[in-house]
Amino acid sequence: MSSNYRAQAGLAVNGPGPWRSRGPLTPAPLVRRWWARVLDAIFVLFCTGTVVGVAIALAGIKVISLDAATGVALASYPLMALVFGALYGCTVSPGQALCGVVTLKHSGRRVGFWRGTTRYLAVAFFPITVVLLIWTIFDAPTLDLDPIDVYYRRAPQVW
Repeated sequence: MSSNYRAQAGLAVNGPGPWRSRGPLTPAPLVRRWWARVLDAIFVLFCTGTVVGVAIALAGIKVISLDAATGVALASYPLMALVFGALYGCTVSPGQALCGVVTLKHSGRRVGFWRGTTRYLAVAFFPITVVLLIWTIFDAPTLDLDPIDVYYRRAPQVW
């Protein structure tokens, strides 16, 4: 059963959602949930670009070394994914706040820090994994360039 079964089945089948702020919550439509995800991705990329831009500018005016700027640039994307994942799991992410939705468990409690950060890291690095896989496939001249065989180290005994 899918995780958004309650939203698909509607209120007539499942009744209202969890109770928050003295009233039941209704399931959010699919369009709002996707717009919240898209806005969160834009916020992650914008914040990462801002941090990288500041690091490169500081390296350009010799305030920090180029090695430090490279380290900041490499660490900023996973760090932003962790920060926004923590916001998603513990409170509400900026995209959810702008779209007026909230992600809760069926019990009505928040998703939690670990589940939120794990989800955001998995979503953040999935495109990179796909790009590397496609790059590897197109970069390899052939998949069976040098076939591998298994041999005995000594001649087998004859019975």
